[in-house]
Amino acid sequence: MQEVKVTINGGMISDQELQEYILRGRRNQPRNELVGITITLDGDFADIDYKYANPLMPQRFSMCGDMIIENFENLNKAKQAEYLDRVPNEV
Repeated sequence: MQEVKVTINGGMISDQELQEYILRGRRNQPRNELVGITITLDGDFADIDYKYANPLMPQRFSMCGDMIIENFENLNKAKQAEYLDRVPNEV
């Protein structure tokens, strides 16, 4: 596993807090390798920007109502039924 490059703007954070941000970045996208984090501190708030090596793109997007979906299995039963009942536009 590659080392994560960390940039902190606007203050200091504890090592424990930094490790939690790194763990969160790895959990959010487990298929991608986390290579960098930019943390911008503003008082009690932290804006976190994660950088991944070669982010994986979904193979296919579909429209379901007003939603763009990546994976049919992630939809609840009602949205799956709506997706299956849709009528293609002939234009």
